[in-house]
Amino acid sequence: MPRANAKRPSRVKAQTILLCVSVLFLSLLLWAISISFSVERNILPLRVWMFDVGQGDSFLIEFPTGEQMLVDGGRNDAILTKIGEVLPPWDRTLDAILVSHPDADHITGLVSVLDRYRVETLYETGMIADTQVDRALRDAIEDEGAQIQFVSKGDRIQVGDVLLRFLWPAESYDQERVSDRNNSSMVFVLEYGETTVLFTGDAELEAEEGFMDAVGDVDVLKVGHHGSLSSTSWEFLRQIRPEIALISAGVNNTYGHPHPVVLSRLVDWGVELFRTDLEGDILLTSFGGEPEVTVHPLPF
Repeated sequence: MPRANAKRPSRVKAQTILLCVSVLFLSLLLWAISISFSVERNILPLRVWMFDVGQGDSFLIEFPTGEQMLVDGGRNDAILTKIGEVLPPWDRTLDAILVSHPDADHITGLVSVLDRYRVETLYETGMIADTQVDRALRDAIEDEGAQIQFVSKGDRIQVGDVLLRFLWPAESYDQERVSDRNNSSMVFVLEYGETTVLFTGDAELEAEEGFMDAVGDVDVLKVGHHGSLSSTSWEFLRQIRPEIALISAGVNNTYGHPHPVVLSRLVDWGVELFRTDLEGDILLTSFGGEPEVTVHPLPF
């Protein structure tokens, strides 16, 4: 009898462990089925991350259908950490990269991204800078074997119910060196139901005058050129009528971005303003209605 009683707790413990494992397995199975069903029914949200990469630009678009698109990569390898915090560790693929223009603060991080992630398609304007970092990016693209597609005004990319409508430049370049890279930036509108987001790269006043009539009203404006005085005119704001403005700029950067005059214009217009230099990473979420913006604070 004592020996039989001694074995009983071990048997109960084994049964408890088996039960816990079974519950965990069932939970994971139901989670996987739920995610699969959500993707098929297109009820996952659109998520747009504006990463805090210092004085530069980098955005990650996660589509409701599961595709992932990176827009620019900042001026260093910080983008790898940012992507790694959003995507699961086993996901080493990106469906596409968009290169707004070949300035160092937009493309340097892409070299490391192409080394670590499998990238299917790279969209660009065809403009080259003939700089060391631009040449490094060209080499990385060739090594990766990503398909390159040139885009310009009038082109469109459809991903499920999300449309990317390109407004600028007026025409694509054929591996052409361009002196005014800011005003040749890739500009596009993301449209998903009632949500519209305008991505402007480093477009300045000259470019704004060229594409603003084609924009329409937008919910969210990615403010051009990190909030520089050379962008975001009052006429431009009056034309596109944004409700939310996003500014990507480095803390205490030497350029004085964002400029006080631009901030004053945005305040006068009444937009809700979000800045990486003050608030860290910014996440926009939309189920096709009005977008919601949340901040992920800097680790002070």
